[in-house]
Formats: sequence, structure tokens, C-alpha cells
Amino acid sequence: MSEEKKSRLRIEVYKLTNYLKNKLGLSINSTEEGEIAPDKIEECDALIQEMCESCLETIGTHLDEIIKLWGKMKDMPQSQERQNLSDQIFIESHEIKDIASLCGYALCAHFAESLRDYISETSLNVEGQRVIIQAHVDAMTVVYKKDLKDDGGPAAEELKKMVKVAIDKFR
Repeated sequence: MSEEKKSRLRIEVYKLTNYLKNKLGLSINSTEEGEIAPDKIEECDALIQEMCESCLETIGTHLDEIIKLWGKMKDMPQSQERQNLSDQIFIESHEIKDIASLCGYALCAHFAESLRDYISETSLNVEGQRVIIQAHVDAMTVVYKKDLKDDGGPAAEELKKMVKVAIDKFR
């Protein structure tokens, strides 16, 4: 960059207001350390515990939606509609990953995150990609139906191996 351009370069710095401090009971302009009230933490923990009681049902609902979306999408030619379905599968996978991670379903979270990342990184126009996505859906279905939580053990390793084989073969 020339010296002339450097001299005309103008930098503006914006200081954004931290509204979270206000929600925590501090002045917006305060520089004090924030603290979350212990009763609010307990309240949040209770909400998470309640949510985790129906975690498997919630995972099933999102998985059913993925299966429905994938059924529509897999034989569709590349189009905006197909991209929209892909985006919806991304969102559903992300929801499964979040709830599964929060409630101790590490194996389901693993496959949901893998599907989410894969579907966002690919154009989905190659036959092999159908196999990879179907392998993820099948793995999550097994995890859901067998209520597998741990991402270790022989069943988990077998499912991971199955998805890895599909990815390695068709990537």
C-alpha cells in the first residue's frame, strides 16, 4: 500500500455495549466482574435435567425429520429445492448434536456432528455421497433404537467403522 493511501486510511473503533451485564444486574457501563446468582444456576440445571428426561424422544423426532427430508432429497437433481432440503438436514443434525451432547448421548452426537459437517461441505451431486449420508442416517437410527449413549464399546466401534468405510470409499 502506498504512503498516500496509508495516510488516507481511516480506522474507526466501535465500543459495543455489553447488554449481558445489564441482564445480570450490573450497570451497562460497569467494569465490575459479573456473577451469576446460584439460584439461577440451579434453575438452569433443573431445566436441563427436565429436558434430558425426554432426550431420546427429542432425538427421535429430529431423526424422523432427517429421514423424511433425506427421502425427498436423495434422488433429486441438483437444484435450489435440493439445497433447501440439505440446509434443513444440516439444522436437524445440529439440533441432534446439541441435545445429544448435553444429555450424554455421545455416540449420537458424534454421528450427527459428522453428518452436519459433511452435508455442509459437499455439493451432494455424486452417487457416493448418497452412500455416505445414508450411512450416517443408518448409524444414528441404530444408536437411537438401541439407546446407545457411550461412544466407546464394540457396537459404537462397529458403527463408526461402517461410516468410515463409506466415507473412505466414496470421498
